[in-house]
Amino acid sequence: MKKAFSLVEIGFVLFIITAVFFTVIPLSVSNVKQARFIADWKDYIDQVKYSFETLVEYKKNRNISTEESVQRLISYLDGKKTDKKNLKSYKYKMMNGQIYNKMNLNKFDEVYIDVDKRIIGVEYGDFCRKDINVPCATVWTDINGKTKPNTVGKDIFIYEIYSGRIEPYGNGINFQSLKLDCSKTGTGMSCSKFYLLGGDLK
Repeated sequence: MKKAFSLVEIGFVLFIITAVFFTVIPLSVSNVKQARFIADWKDYIDQVKYSFETLVEYKKNRNISTEESVQRLISYLDGKKTDKKNLKSYKYKMMNGQIYNKMNLNKFDEVYIDVDKRIIGVEYGDFCRKDINVPCATVWTDINGKTKPNTVGKDIFIYEIYSGRIEPYGNGINFQSLKLDCSKTGTGMSCSKFYLLGGDLK
């Protein structure tokens, strides 16, 4: 005759199942969110590159400044310039959790919000010349807007504008270094390139 399980044994099994459930489910939800952020970033950088091609055509035979070029590019992406004061509660951090003294909206020369509520911060370079590998501008885009996590490499991605091309931040860095930076111990800045090469957050 088989012995039935006692209430203590059944309770213990249920406790283990519940513990596993509440451990695994948050991780799964987090992974799904990150996958969505990565997919949104890939779609967005494609839009940026397409808009940049439009800008290149516009610039032909026109002598326009770097600032005007960037402003026009972002307007192609439906970005509207906003006063930084409108976003005074917005804060962001690096993937490793660090927040530097200058890590706030004052870091940017201009801030935009687009129709999808993305927050776009622009830093202009000191100079921009043809055939010189110095970016005219660096653009930080929070594809999730004000909604958290507001973390570089999670929902914040970076691309650089050169005189004749757009490059995700991390371009020219080897895959292993990208992977190292795109981790919980790194800044997350290189995730912008790492994800486009098929890497994912572990």
